[in-house]
Amino acid sequence: MRLPPEPVLLAAKRWLEILPSSGGIPRAQALLTTHTQYSDLTPTQYATALTWLRDLALLANVRSTIPAADLILSTIFEKAAPPWVQDADELVKSPDELPSDIVSAGEVLGIDANGVFEQLVASWGKVDAEARKRVGTAGEAALVTLLRDGTDGRVDHVSTWSDGFGYDIAFAQGSVSAHLEVKSTLRLGRFTAYLSRHEYSVMLRDDQWVLVTVRLTADLKIISVGSVPSDWIAENVPCDSGPFGSWASCKLEIPAEVIDDGIPQLGEDVARRLPSW
Repeated sequence: MRLPPEPVLLAAKRWLEILPSSGGIPRAQALLTTHTQYSDLTPTQYATALTWLRDLALLANVRSTIPAADLILSTIFEKAAPPWVQDADELVKSPDELPSDIVSAGEVLGIDANGVFEQLVASWGKVDAEARKRVGTAGEAALVTLLRDGTDGRVDHVSTWSDGFGYDIAFAQGSVSAHLEVKSTLRLGRFTAYLSRHEYSVMLRDDQWVLVTVRLTADLKIISVGSVPSDWIAENVPCDSGPFGSWASCKLEIPAEVIDDGIPQLGEDVARRLPSW
């Protein structure tokens, strides 16, 4: 969704500032369209802003304690996000790297570039966490279904009853046994995986543990399955620098060339039935 024009953003901010004490939309609209203090914007711009606020459900709680400008900016990042926001953690690492249009939008709302960047970091973290949970759950379930339907092995989706195993799926078929920690994505290029310290510790002591990469379509169907060598993971996780601190989780940016096709640990027969990476 494109950013609304700057006058509409300003009008939206005024709506949210006035509504809590105005007694409702008709009285607020009368004030905005007749008082000289607000005459720098047109009735059409105020009407457009009201529609925009309604479409983004910002009128549902007009008595929010969040300042109007911050509420609008967070909503832009979380509900009306420009395409670049998805990769904001890589594309925008400081206020100087913000796109000019979002900086201008912030200025209209009374927020400087530093404030816009701080809101971006907070909103991106929230959206990313929600997306990772949704996509991760779907990826695990899809892989469980694929293995149950395509093999005669025993498939236990252990993460559905405990997160203490350090992996998501236990697979056993004949002499083959594997513990699958599943990381999923909708992206076609970049693959980012978040690894907990517990998962890493299990990897170090469990030679059946394997990090599995699952790529899904937008409707959460499996496109491809791959796996990441444990040696590569061990070489790229953080190192504790002293006895009084230790990392709890880390983000791994996994290059495409590192990811192996399928899951060799499941044996050749099963590996042939999985869509290659």
